[in-house]
Amino acid sequence: MGEKIKNLAVTAVAVLIILGFSLWGIIKPDSEFSESERRGLAKMPEVSARNIFLEKGDGSFMMEFEKYAADQFPMRESFRRLNSVFDRYCLGKNEINGVYIHDGYAAKLERTLNESSLDWALGRFEDIAERYLDGRRAYIAVIPDKGYYLAKSGGCPSLDYERLFERVREGTKEYAEYIDITDFLDTDSYYRTDTHWRQEKIFPVAEYIAARMGAEFYGEYRTNTLEKPFYGVYYGQLALPMEPDSLDYLTSDVLESAVVRCLDGEEPEELSVYDMEKAFGRDSYEIFLSGSRALITLENTLADNGKELVIFRDSFASSLAPLLAGGYARITLVDIRYISPAFVGRFVSFDDADVLFLYSAQVLNNSEGQLLK
Repeated sequence: MGEKIKNLAVTAVAVLIILGFSLWGIIKPDSEFSESERRGLAKMPEVSARNIFLEKGDGSFMMEFEKYAADQFPMRESFRRLNSVFDRYCLGKNEINGVYIHDGYAAKLERTLNESSLDWALGRFEDIAERYLDGRRAYIAVIPDKGYYLAKSGGCPSLDYERLFERVREGTKEYAEYIDITDFLDTDSYYRTDTHWRQEKIFPVAEYIAARMGAEFYGEYRTNTLEKPFYGVYYGQLALPMEPDSLDYLTSDVLESAVVRCLDGEEPEELSVYDMEKAFGRDSYEIFLSGSRALITLENTLADNGKELVIFRDSFASSLAPLLAGGYARITLVDIRYISPAFVGRFVSFDDADVLFLYSAQVLNNSEGQLLK
């Protein structure tokens, strides 16, 4: 009898826990955004006979509901953290949610070069060259992921970077000079918890790119440290205890007098080289030129050379472009993840401007659906 009562008690407790969490999940307000993962959370799909049986009779309703239930589960962040700690320290897993840790650095695990994605990116670049370069030479550089250096130093898995570099070099040789920046970077050039490079570590990269393009390089900067720990995107994806990074940003006379404008709205919007409001927001890396924008101009009011530079870029260029500002009167940054190349000519003049394609390996390897046609 005692054993039977014990089993009933265990069952009752389990049922109460399940019912309690179910009721909690029903009555608690849905969360719209995961701060740690930096993504929107799934919303409850519309419940109707038409939605379930007619329009979505393929089972997609239940798939959407499962995503919603997983995203809105009570104490989700605590359970994510507990699961990651168990996988890492009990099961010895090195990869969690597609991210691995080596020598204190977190990096995305990418083993395979996506040739079709690379073809898509090269096609977008060729389209830009045909539309706007008018036979003039441009420049192109690929920013390797930190996994490129972790693979060299620690034998970590990575995609075939040499193949990627060669494909880009060969695929753009008709209109662009390839700038190899790999020797000017190492693991320490990147944040430990984030995908991006550190601005204070990419001086050699900026200087080399400027030299290849025949531009002056202004090298007198003052280092400032953000008064907030920087938890990068990998910190949230891993859901493991990691020490945060510090985030440094560089100022100079050139940058303090520079004028920054965003052109992707109905009217130009005045920005700052360093956006302190964004710095204390969800992603501190957005301190650099206010994060992802389709069209930004950075004007050096102290320049008298009239030189202009157009950079087709992803988010890495937000921290590099200020370091190139000393050599140009005007730098225009174009992000074709947010504006089609077909419309760029309405806003940007390419007359006598240097043109630089600057893209990270991650974007090139996942460009389909990102880089617009």
